[in-house]
Amino acid sequence: MRCVPVLCVALFACAPIEGTDPKTKDTEPNNTADTDTDTDTVIDTDTDTDTDTTTDPGPDCTVLPAVPVNYQTINAFDTAEDFDIDGDGYLVTIDNGNLVGMDMYGDQKLVASGVTNGGSAGTRILPNGDWVVADVGAGSLKLVEMATGVKRTLLGGLAYPNGVEVDRAGVVYVAENSGSRLRWVDSITGDAGTIANNLVQPNGVILSPDEQTIYIGSFGGGVVYAIDRVTPGTQDWTNQRILFEAQGPDGGFDGINTDECGNVYITEFTTGRVYRITPDGVNTDLVVDLPSGWIPNMRWGHGIGGWETDILYVSGWSEVYALDMGIEGKKHVLMP
Repeated sequence: MRCVPVLCVALFACAPIEGTDPKTKDTEPNNTADTDTDTDTVIDTDTDTDTDTTTDPGPDCTVLPAVPVNYQTINAFDTAEDFDIDGDGYLVTIDNGNLVGMDMYGDQKLVASGVTNGGSAGTRILPNGDWVVADVGAGSLKLVEMATGVKRTLLGGLAYPNGVEVDRAGVVYVAENSGSRLRWVDSITGDAGTIANNLVQPNGVILSPDEQTIYIGSFGGGVVYAIDRVTPGTQDWTNQRILFEAQGPDGGFDGINTDECGNVYITEFTTGRVYRITPDGVNTDLVVDLPSGWIPNMRWGHGIGGWETDILYVSGWSEVYALDMGIEGKKHVLMP
């Protein structure tokens, strides 16, 4: 299993591949009686202009990696309810109202001070490097502009803003856990609207890899919702449907994410369990049962600073669990 930098270092050596492609030459002995003047000229008439381009076939989504999976515990990190990973490889989260980061090697930095007035329940980086944070105390979605240091309210009047998601166009999606709504706001233009307003305690929010379906976990309703976009590039959405419904008590569906094949992952907040749901909602499997009673969120790595793209990082109270998934996650918004 892969080791993360704070735990171990692996050295790899690659042996050169030996091989030759010798050219042969006619070494017929000299014979003075031989009067053959044939030059044996060979004319290449091949006009093939094939450039031998290879198209990446992508992942084989017909075969799901085996579960349960192995994991490592990274004890260096202390996360709030949510976190994200920036373009320098720092895990960034809210600590005492400040946006702070730490990388795999223990280096720490202050990203922005005085971001929230109270607790936070959603933290995401935008494609341009700015940050959005759900400020529970203020009932608002805060925008932190990294170039100027300006912190402003992007969307206010929210009833317990919780899960936060962003798309590649810079649109932010936020669930109102006490307001039953899923809202959206364009971080550039300020345009905003409502996608759904009758959800039961909506919590974690995530988009599918193609950004045409949005998934919402219910913290108390025992379901995972799915809402489909009607027209690409618009905020025109269908009514919600239920992707998954628990058959009995659950620990509160909180953290949520998707992999490159569109499988949906959900955390049970108080049990330590992570589940995988196929995009059609037919199959649900236990991915891992972590030794924690507090796993509110999870993010895939983006290939920077040791955060691997096939590792799902799950936040605990004072640690991060690195799940070796055997499949890559949905591309981070900072990835090309």
